[in-house]
Amino acid sequence: MNDFGPLLAELRTARRWSQAKLAERAGLDPSSVSRFEAGTRGPERDTVLAIADALALPVIDRERLLAAAGFRSEAWDDPILADLVELLADPMLPPDVAADVRTLLRVAVQHGRRAQDARETGRP
Repeated sequence: MNDFGPLLAELRTARRWSQAKLAERAGLDPSSVSRFEAGTRGPERDTVLAIADALALPVIDRERLLAAAGFRSEAWDDPILADLVELLADPMLPPDVAADVRTLLRVAVQHGRRAQDARETGRP
């Protein structure tokens, strides 16, 4: 929780929002945002998610905000991601196999990004 307040303030001020504006968009009492940023009150998980939604945070910042508040990343809810982390963290995994897995992951990410780009531009 110690890191949550400063990170929240950083994300909010980067958008040039007041505490009141963030509170309104997140459906919170204005004093709550002030207390979160001051570190005198910790948020509930649903509150962190409401703030992240209100700020329209990209996934990385959303995960940082959750972690700063002491909550587990939503990524762990996907069993395949948890399996990948466990696999790549295994010290017994041969380095050449780990490199192959990382190469396959890069290919998968590139494929997904191309699909996103095609969807956004209207190209097949």
